Amino acid sequence: MKVYTIQTVAFYEELMRNGIAYCAREGYWCRNNRFQYDWMVGQMRKRIGEPPLAEIKYPVWVWQQYNSKKDPIPPMSPKEIPNKENEAVMLELEVPDDMVLLSDLDLWIHPLNGWEICGKKESKLFDKEKEAYEKEHGKCKQLSDWPQTLQHKIVATWERVFDLDWIDPYQAPSKRRNRSIQGTIWFLRKEWLCTAHIFNRQSEIKRIHFC
Repeated sequence: MKVYTIQTVAFYEELMRNGIAYCAREGYWCRNNRFQYDWMVGQMRKRIGEPPLAEIKYPVWVWQQYNSKKDPIPPMSPKEIPNKENEAVMLELEVPDDMVLLSDLDLWIHPLNGWEICGKKESKLFDKEKEAYEKEHGKCKQLSDWPQTLQHKIVATWERVFDLDWIDPYQAPSKRRNRSIQGTIWFLRKEWLCTAHIFNRQSEIKRIHFC
């Protein structure tokens, strides 16, 4: 499977130096949504197996399709460069299919906000239950504000994020080829690397081919 990921130059140098690179600690993206990212880690354990190293805490995030099948490559944008860095790198890799857990980016926004993923009819049932609870207990702003029974119902719907062929006019109107598809993988190996594009805030400055 061809995938793409934008990483720091330090991550790329670790990959080149050690032949393997992974996340040994949580990233900045995890701090405000730790429950959701831990849920994704749990799904990876269930669907593609345990991480091969105890040091791996969180997955590496990749793209299979940034915008669509016709537009799969993420842009090398200045906003992808960390504030204290001058450069970043976009890696193109060929990885084993069974080592990547793919998910729908637009649907993943729902778990990040603590929302359910469901069709219109089911959503009305959730709204009715939420309105009844808030009428008695006050406004709920995040997932943990809801009672445990409702939290479990909401989280149970999140597994639809992995159903890339689920079509629903309310939540998932696009066919798979037109979706933004992300992926999570426990680690990257040097031998999977096809091309590294090093870029700064102005443009791409170096392209290195490996295959």
